[in-house]
Amino acid sequence: MGIEETLNKYKWMVPLLQKADRETRSTLMKNFRQRKKNFFPKGDFKADVDNLIKCMLCPNMCRFDCGTLQAALTETMSPAYKTRIGYYLTIGKIDYADSDFVDLMYKCTNEETCKVWCPFDFSVVSLLETVRDDINAKGFMPDFCKEQIEKLKNSNTIEGYNIFETYKEKGIENIETKGKDDVFYYIGCESMKFPEVIKANIEILKTAGIKFSTNLDKKICCGGPAFNIRDMETAIEFANKNKELIESTGAKIIISDCPGCILTLKERFEKAGIKIEKEIIHTTQYFMKLINEERIKITKSIPEEYKKITIHDPCLISRNLNDTESIRNILSKIQGLELVETIYKKENTHCCGWSGTAHWADRDLAIKQAQNRVNELKETGVNIFISACPLCELGLAYGLKETEKEKYNILDISEILLKVL
Repeated sequence: MGIEETLNKYKWMVPLLQKADRETRSTLMKNFRQRKKNFFPKGDFKADVDNLIKCMLCPNMCRFDCGTLQAALTETMSPAYKTRIGYYLTIGKIDYADSDFVDLMYKCTNEETCKVWCPFDFSVVSLLETVRDDINAKGFMPDFCKEQIEKLKNSNTIEGYNIFETYKEKGIENIETKGKDDVFYYIGCESMKFPEVIKANIEILKTAGIKFSTNLDKKICCGGPAFNIRDMETAIEFANKNKELIESTGAKIIISDCPGCILTLKERFEKAGIKIEKEIIHTTQYFMKLINEERIKITKSIPEEYKKITIHDPCLISRNLNDTESIRNILSKIQGLELVETIYKKENTHCCGWSGTAHWADRDLAIKQAQNRVNELKETGVNIFISACPLCELGLAYGLKETEKEKYNILDISEILLKVL
């Protein structure tokens, strides 16, 4: 983060400091400088205590934009409160056997709106993950996390059964590699719940004349859930298996419609010491590239029932992959399409509730967060919600009442794009 951006993040604090008397300002700065001496614990721990302390001492402006806090409406869910509890767990002020406090460390959707507000530019998501490292090391991983790890180990997917084997009954074409692909279309576990999206992606790739494979008979989970939980042994096991499969395709480019898979393959693997020497990008970025190269051409007007839409920006795309324009650039090419933006969009998007570990730790909390986001989208007056993430499309569906599901339609960008080729 540059100096100018840092100053912009701090500027809201300036009037507060200016109004404080000299003694208060002096005490504040003295205590902040001595934070390590006063707060840093002795002993062996994995948690990022230095940044936990910075976060818990902050005035906590990020709480006004934290999705889990807005869903729960209790200060317990605020980012700084969570880091404070994480700190107390680490230094032994709270016993790990107190499951309520341990569970709180997993009530996070990985949305990272906290990072947008943070004057230190760090993520509470990452801080909580370091606390989970200690929780797991001391043998206190919650049962709801153990259940997810068992699913991964027993079925190689997060569903507890091999969801990739359902491609036949869902009418999805499986294209096995011959080791000389241009592209490997990497389909995630949750993507398999949306067969029409997968079919649309396959049809778009075929229209462009791309030599690609899907390898559904060999596919396994990317390991993202294990990285979230911080079971690093399981995560690294999945990373190595995925690297082997990816390299067997010979593909230079790996694409996926799941931003969680992209983040895992691209960044989490590398942080764990496993680097994939390929270009790894989201399908929206790749399809925009194909449009620019005129390998696919938009030749039709959008059907009448899809002419007015709004966008739900996935958190992982907007704030982790730092791309809010690919989806809009694609939509801007479609004749007759009207985009009505929601107030909370692009890097300020709000979460669908269905990422991270929150939906395992507290399903009702995740559903409430999904309902909050759906209500924001409904305020546009539009009944077509476009996104680019299977987890978001799943979460938004949970946010709709049963009586609303016929009125509102949740579509992936690929489904819209295919209609105009």
